[in-house]
Amino acid sequence: MSAVRDLFGTLQNEGASKGILITTSGYGKASYEFAEGKPIELLSGSNLLYLLAEHADIEAKIEAPSDWKDAQPDN
Repeated sequence: MSAVRDLFGTLQNEGASKGILITTSGYGKASYEFAEGKPIELLSGSNLLYLLAEHADIEAKIEAPSDWKDAQPDN
């Protein structure tokens, strides 16, 4: 969730009207709750793959390296 908070702080600091945060995995409940009502769009890996296929005609997949460990998701 720190990335979502950081993005919001950057939006405010830079006077941006909207921010989009993309991850190759997903977001936890706390991230969605924090972003609610704010000009932040959270895109998960599956959203990203859909957009690539739908708008860029790119069939992609997300693969993690075998030694990769997922960070603890927020609640």
